[in-house]
Amino acid sequence: MRNSNFNFNILPFLLLVLGMCVQCEPKEDIAKRPNVIFILTDDLGAGDLGVTGHPYAQTPNIDKLANEGIRFTKAYMSAAWCAPSRYALMRGLHPAREFYESYDLDPAQPSITSILQKSGYATAHIGKWHLANNTVDSPAPAAFGIDVPITTSSPKAAWSGKESQTKEFRANSTERYVDLAIDFIEENHEKPFYINLWVQPTHSYIDPSDEQLRVYDGLKVDLKDFKNPQQRQFLEFVSQYGDINESMQAYCADLTALDTALGRLFSFLKMAGIDQNTIVVFSSDNGPGPLTSQVKNQSVAGRYRERPTLLNSVGSAGEFGERKLSVKDGGTRVPFIVRWPAQISEGSVDNKTVLSGLDWLPTIAALTNTELPPETGFDGQDMSRAFTGSPVDRNSPLLWYESNGHSAVLVDQWKGTITDGNFHLYNIENDPGEVADLKNIENQKAREVEDILRAWMAQVPVPKAKVVRKK
Repeated sequence: MRNSNFNFNILPFLLLVLGMCVQCEPKEDIAKRPNVIFILTDDLGAGDLGVTGHPYAQTPNIDKLANEGIRFTKAYMSAAWCAPSRYALMRGLHPAREFYESYDLDPAQPSITSILQKSGYATAHIGKWHLANNTVDSPAPAAFGIDVPITTSSPKAAWSGKESQTKEFRANSTERYVDLAIDFIEENHEKPFYINLWVQPTHSYIDPSDEQLRVYDGLKVDLKDFKNPQQRQFLEFVSQYGDINESMQAYCADLTALDTALGRLFSFLKMAGIDQNTIVVFSSDNGPGPLTSQVKNQSVAGRYRERPTLLNSVGSAGEFGERKLSVKDGGTRVPFIVRWPAQISEGSVDNKTVLSGLDWLPTIAALTNTELPPETGFDGQDMSRAFTGSPVDRNSPLLWYESNGHSAVLVDQWKGTITDGNFHLYNIENDPGEVADLKNIENQKAREVEDILRAWMAQVPVPKAKVVRKK
């Protein structure tokens, strides 16, 4: 006969646990939730892939990813350079609201990884972080609900700065990151997983191995192969300081090495039998380097002489105007590909939905059936219907306010920008390069768009220039 001396003091505790378990999600339902892998490249331009029209780059695995899912042609990041655009992805909040005050992501605020971790996901961040101001108080990636942080450009980095900046590390970094992602998946196969795979290509300095370069041996650049006159002018500028053929060979070699490594990851997902219910997203944090301002004032020429491999940064913004750190579309418009075989028909191109990096958090929360904290607002929009094949209209204008004081707003086809205090208006459907300023022709529309932009600028703090205080 069992001992009947029951300790009634623990009864309330047991009832509480029982009540909690009733509300718990059944294991079989957790298993049905999709895995998510977010591949974020660094300074990859909107026109840098085979599928987005690059005349030379061989990216068969990424092109196949697009052909097996949806490619969005109107995708934007929320800033025109690395750190704030990554902040918007993690936090779902515009960087001008808080990030430019400290240049740190705040662990007290919800992030996509902390929200998913609390809902039962295994989480990892592999690759570049760049979300800390590197002060004594800058929190490490583990503070944001990341089970496995293996990062560069971060507090408690997995590799020293000296190691991660070597030619060998840079050339082979994506292969190494893919190995780590596969290890993480194998170790966490019983739970749904979320991985930020934030790779280094195509950020400078680009210095591929001899083996990687062999793919493009003998490539000759014909400027007429680039339809955008702004890209042709940039390549002419680069050619004043070095061999444009060698530069293009190196850039394309970096892209193809990235593509080859990702192809191995995609093959693994299929062999492991998990590709059907894994959302794979491929994008970039901003437009191609070097910075637009450095090209305009030719200050980058000095850096070309100091670090010749910077000449290999010859990425293409496609048909869009200017480059990284510009509020024109060349600085913020990016490739965006989503594959999810269980839910998405193959070969879709969405030319209607306007996506923002701000949308990433609420969209993935919706697709993974993850509840958002009710007390905290987000600037993004749930685009889960678009991610499964039904175009969605934006419910509010897109806005930018950069650390250099430049700002922009997108309202339907109208793009308003303020640079150096002056307002400009463009119709980006007719003029994707943002060349023809229509403010003196479309007077009423210019007033409407400028009012929206200046009202936004009045709501948020003036961005502070980044000052890094070393530990």
